[in-house]
Formats: sequence, C-alpha cells, structure tokens
Amino acid sequence: MFGFIRKRLSRTILTVSTLSIAIVLTAIIYLTVSHQTQDMIKGIVSSSEEEAHTILTSVSYLMSIGDGKVVQKQLLNLGDNTGIDVFICDYTQKITFSTQKERITSMMADVIPEKTFLEALGESLKSGAQPAHASQEKIRGKRYITSIYPIVNSAECHRCHGSDQKVLGGIVVIKDAEKNFLAIASLRNYNILIGITGICVIAVIIFIVLVKLIKQPLVTFTDKMEELAMKVRDGDYSMRLDMRQPDEIGALVTSFNHMAEVLQKKNGSLKKAHKEIANANKELEAFAYSVSHDLRAPLRGIEGFSKILMDEYSQHLNEECKHYLSRIRCNTVRMSALIDDILTLSRAGRTEIQKRPVPLNEIVKNVLSDCQEDIEARGIAVSASDLPALNCDPSLMQVVFSNLIGNAVKFTRDTESPEIAIGFDTERKTIFVQDNGIGFDMQYHDKIFGVFQRLHLPEEYEGTGIGLAIVKRIVERHHGKIWAESETGRGTAFFIKLPLGG
Repeated sequence: MFGFIRKRLSRTILTVSTLSIAIVLTAIIYLTVSHQTQDMIKGIVSSSEEEAHTILTSVSYLMSIGDGKVVQKQLLNLGDNTGIDVFICDYTQKITFSTQKERITSMMADVIPEKTFLEALGESLKSGAQPAHASQEKIRGKRYITSIYPIVNSAECHRCHGSDQKVLGGIVVIKDAEKNFLAIASLRNYNILIGITGICVIAVIIFIVLVKLIKQPLVTFTDKMEELAMKVRDGDYSMRLDMRQPDEIGALVTSFNHMAEVLQKKNGSLKKAHKEIANANKELEAFAYSVSHDLRAPLRGIEGFSKILMDEYSQHLNEECKHYLSRIRCNTVRMSALIDDILTLSRAGRTEIQKRPVPLNEIVKNVLSDCQEDIEARGIAVSASDLPALNCDPSLMQVVFSNLIGNAVKFTRDTESPEIAIGFDTERKTIFVQDNGIGFDMQYHDKIFGVFQRLHLPEEYEGTGIGLAIVKRIVERHHGKIWAESETGRGTAFFIKLPLGG
C-alpha cells in the first residue's frame, strides 16, 4: 500500500494532505458534535427539571392536607395528557401514588432497577438532599431523564405523620427522552456526512491543483531529463528547458539549465584533455618503441663485447679488469630488465583489456610451475587453496600473480622455514598471497606500490622496483583494489579485491 502511494509524488502529497485534513476535520466534527450533544442533553435535563418542579408544586399542597384521592386523580390525568411518569414513594421506596395505577404498592426497584439510580434515591431519602441534577437512565432499552425530589417532614405534615421521621418519602419524575436522543444522533450523523463530503471535495480540489501545478510540470521536467540523458549519451549537451514558473519547479528548471551549461563546458574541456592525453599516449608509444629498439641494440652490443673479452681474453686481463667487465655485464642485464619492466608497465596501462571467464587456479598453477626450481631448491612450503573464477584478462592476471608469487619467493630467501600461502578470504571476499619472509614497516605501505620505489638495495634483493606498480595498475584497470599487511621480520600478505562478477 505504502509502496503504491510513494511511486508517485502526486499520490504522496494527495494522501498526506487528505489525511491531514481528514484528521483536523474529524477532530472538529467530534468536538462540535460532543458540544452540541452536551448542550442538547443539558436542555432536555433542564426542561425535565422544570416540568418535575411544576408537578411537585401542584401535588405538594394536596399531599400536605392529606387529600390522597385528588393527588392520585391528578397524577392519572397528568400521565394521560403529558406522557410523563410520576412516582411518589415513602422512605422505604414503596410507591404510594403514581401516574401508573398498577405500580401503586410496588417498589421503586421494580420500576427502575438500575443500581446507580436506586443508590441516588436511597441517599436522597436518607439525607433529605435533592440530587444536583437529573440523571439519564436506560429502562428496558429506552432512555429516560429522571428527577428525584425528597419530601421533607415539615410542620404542616406533623399532624398526620408525626415529627419523628425527617424524610417522609420522595417524588420521582421520569420523562421519556428517546426522541430527543434520536434527534441528537441524527444531528451527529448529519454533521459526519457533511464532514466526509467536505473531505472528499477538498481531496478532489487538491488533486486537481496537484495535477495542474505540480504533476504536469514534473512530468514535463522528467521527460526532458530522459531526453537529455539520451542526448548526453550521443554527445549532445546543447539541450535547455523552456519552463518559466515562479516556484520551486522554476528554480529546479533554472538549476537544470545551469547544470546542462556546465556539462557542456566540462565536456569541451574533457574533449580537449582527451585529445591531449591521446597525443601524450602516442608520444609514450613512440618512446616505448624507441626504448624497445634503439636502446636494446647498444645494450646487446655492450653485453656481447664484454662477454667476448671475458671469454677470449680473460688470460690477458688482470683481476681488476675482470671485475669491471663483470660489473658491466651485470648492469647491462639489469638495464635490460628495467627496460622490459618499463615496457610492461606501459602496456599494463594502455593495452585494451580482453576479459573472459578465467579460472585463477590455472594461472596460479602456471606461475608456481615457473618458480618450481627455486621453490624446490630452497624447500619452500607452498599451500594454494581454491580460488574463484573471475571475468578478467588472463595475460594481465598472469603478470599480477607472477610478480606477487615471485616477490614471496624472493623475500623468503633468508627465512629458516619459508612458507607461501595463496587463497581466498571468504569473509573479506579477497584473494591473498602471503609469506613469512622479511616483511616491511607499514609506514612505507604506499611507497612499495610506486615506480622505482625500493625498500632494499639491489645488492640485497634483485629487481627493478616496478613490479608492484605494474600489479597495482592492472588491478585498478580491473576496477579492483590491492593493499598489503606486513610486519618487519614476520612476513607480508598482499590482498586483492576484485569484482567477482567481472
């Protein structure tokens, strides 16, 4: 239900407005009807009290002179002409006179069995005090107004009743109020009907206003936004909205047009930047080509001639010359490896990714096979658990695991019982490559992923300092993240988080 209402802004506003008005009108109707009901009941009670007082006055004199036959006759005439019932009882609540002849000698409990009335009558006959107001009673399913008047033993009554009894009895006047209460209910229902009609009319008016002033402009604005999205997709940022309104929608349209203008300018800047980047990439490709071909030839020449000198003229060279030639050859090999890594880094950032479902277990198996000689020679314990299949570029992912596993092999060189673990952390949804090698201080965490950034001298551990930079670039191009957790002397764990869906 709430989901259906919230799907449309007009429905939400209409529902909230209608409910708010309904609550307010319901409260007003309730208070008005309650007030009217109370006023009408007070009027009925007041009228009944006046009629009861008139009856009391008319029979009081006759009762004081002891003319019971006239009292009874007058009460019978009153009952026939007015429909009001009068019961005169003694202090024991036994009826002595009544508009209903058959009730004479009965008890008041037989006429009105309600406990609250009998308690009020008993209290009045005991104390001689009249109840402050008439009361409402329900007798045999019909509503009546009852008034109680105690008959106090006055001086003129002493000759017949003596002076010992304080209260001789009481007069109970009962008026049928069913028609009055039906009129109150009819008025209440009429007010409720008028209120419901008013709520419906207001809801219709709100709906018309919402459709005219809010829904239609918003629908137009939404359609234009969809049209803009399609044009932006096609590279067209020239669209503007022509909707002039002095309200929030008008302000929204103004903001939209400003946004479209900013987008158009930004798009121009992006195109210019893209062109500059494209030119820079071309220059980088030319540089990479130059490095690949122009620098390799001199290096091969230096390496080749130094090898000839070492092989053919070593008997004519002293130890110092041999040492220098050896260093030349080592540096040319390192230079060649550096060129290879630079080219790999360049390709990692420029090569178009060819994604396909790849079982990572096969890649890890191939890398471990390449490192098998070093692993067996140094007795490294390798544990590789099951890895998920990923939608990735297999050749680039091969580079990632080659660098990470190669580093693990390299930096466990001085560990007494070297161990390497490769697996998948199901809780963190990450692939990890962990070793128990030399580790590093975590304050240098970001440095290890930089180009040419090394934490050890080349003489200590071979390498160019580009491997982890290549890994980071490949992972980020796959929309993933890589980080390391390490402690000096206690090994390092590299974690790779890649989107499992590709």
